[in-house]
Amino acid sequence: MKFKILLFICLLQGSVFAQNHQRFAQMNFAQGIMNPAALAIDAEYQVDLMFRNQWFQFDGAPTTFAANGQYELDFDMAVGLNFYHDRIGASQANAFSGQYAYRLHFDKSNALILGLGIGMESKTSDYAGATLNQPGDPAFAQSYSKVFFNSSVGVYYYSPMFYIGASIPQMFQTNFGSSDGFNIATWHYYASTGAYLDAGDNYTFNPNLQVKMVRGAPIQGDLILRNTFYGRFSIVAGFSSEIAIIAGVDMMITPFLRAGYSFNHSLGSLSRISGMTNEFHIGCGLPYRNSRYDFGKRRYVGRKGGFSREYKHKSRRKNRRR
Repeated sequence: MKFKILLFICLLQGSVFAQNHQRFAQMNFAQGIMNPAALAIDAEYQVDLMFRNQWFQFDGAPTTFAANGQYELDFDMAVGLNFYHDRIGASQANAFSGQYAYRLHFDKSNALILGLGIGMESKTSDYAGATLNQPGDPAFAQSYSKVFFNSSVGVYYYSPMFYIGASIPQMFQTNFGSSDGFNIATWHYYASTGAYLDAGDNYTFNPNLQVKMVRGAPIQGDLILRNTFYGRFSIVAGFSSEIAIIAGVDMMITPFLRAGYSFNHSLGSLSRISGMTNEFHIGCGLPYRNSRYDFGKRRYVGRKGGFSREYKHKSRRKNRRR
């Protein structure tokens, strides 16, 4: 058991710079967090908040918070603001970026989208402030901190029944070593794909597969099976490549608000030590689209409280007439 605990701690500390970005089980709700091309997919105005507490009840375990705000400028363009905070042990990373997505429409329901993100990131490792069982260890004598430029790129294809995307969330890295900066060998590649399969008026099956790849490490992935009833309530089941099961629920609380919870439970040899991973999602859309077949026409609540299909402002109509 002592060997397993020691191994677990080594894995925990070693993942500080190896993970960089966490995989969220509910990423199909907020793909703009990892992919700057997947902006304003579900609503004209959209905000997503996600929190993940990995290895629950383990001191110094990773916690991740991500926030993404998106706005559809026009039929062809969308912009977003992305914030990311990741903490593990004595190390933490914070990133903020602006995002831009340009849509190449095939029709009102299908589009190939190209995305770019530009921002700043900071990384801190407060080794000197760590509490040690053996004070004076030279390996923990110094702390590190750095602020640097970063950018991301992505591509996303959207259709009523199918979507697929790929991205590089960080094109610049800092590990406080010789591999810092623009180094292709350290890039993390993300890919996700899914489908919407309607089996009657009251049930939709939404399988989603997300994969993370980095040079010199095993491919990681999650298979999520989402079952939605009456377009409002979903039950989620899945499996992670880290030998863990995934389960959760989500629901539309109002036409503007949705929330979800999921957990990962490890089935491996460290399951008794690592415990569960909890994940929470809250999203706001003004409002969320009721149909995937009208990508170019959002819905919003009018003055009388009813839904209107035409969201374009009158000023835009006047400009088109000119």
